[in-house]
Amino acid sequence: MSTKLIERSNRFAAYLAVAVFAGITSLSAQDYSFEKAKSGAEQGDAEAEFYLGRAYFRGEGITKDETKAIDLYRKSAEQGYAKAQNNLATCYLEGRGVPQNNTEAVKWYRKAAEQGAALAEVALGQLLHRGMGATKDPVEAAKWLEKAAEQGSLDAQIEVGNLYYFGEGDLKKDYSKAFKWLEKASEQGSIVAKNALGVMYEDGFGVTQDAAKAVKLYQEAADHNDAKAQSNLGRCYAEGIGLKKNKVLAYEWLTLSARKGEVTAKNYLVEYKAD
Repeated sequence: MSTKLIERSNRFAAYLAVAVFAGITSLSAQDYSFEKAKSGAEQGDAEAEFYLGRAYFRGEGITKDETKAIDLYRKSAEQGYAKAQNNLATCYLEGRGVPQNNTEAVKWYRKAAEQGAALAEVALGQLLHRGMGATKDPVEAAKWLEKAAEQGSLDAQIEVGNLYYFGEGDLKKDYSKAFKWLEKASEQGSIVAKNALGVMYEDGFGVTQDAAKAVKLYQEAADHNDAKAQSNLGRCYAEGIGLKKNKVLAYEWLTLSARKGEVTAKNYLVEYKAD
């Protein structure tokens, strides 16, 4: 059975099916009581306005009021406070307290990202990658995602790794960069990244070809119920890639993957049974 039947893109990590856009910024080490935030906000302090806005947004110490939260976020954001800019952007993205508006989301995420806010860098990169609220721009998307990846964002590492692996638009494939970021994501425990690295080791893309390492990574991801990794591991057992052929284990892993709806495993099983 030829591995050519298995398309490389079908063995690799899929793009994040649902965008993991930046959420509302959480507490900082220097928290504000409601009264402290209220007092500071009345004096126009940007940080206090942010914390008071968050209190209204969450209903902490006061009746929840997203409209008031937005007003305070905006006042803080207009003074250049990055956390408020990020939260205001997320509210526009989700339509919380304001009409949903991707263009406004991009505007405010960009302001926060330009100040080095990792959550905003991830969200801005994802929106630019998908062409939401701005013209689709894989090159600029990769730039912001890499900035967030450098700050340890797992979502950014996975997405920019995929971007460099496949290439898109004016962004050329770069297997070395893809490997770099997916390896970092794998080190943070990403199962999707482990499977993707396995494919790169198996094919020798961005790294010295090593079938044994590929199998090890497939096994790690398969043991955590990743359907693509289970399909890849079953294929390796079927063809003797990086380990000895084992028809029983091949069938078991391929079947497990197919039951999760993995099309590659389903197609492989049909041909495997015909042999």
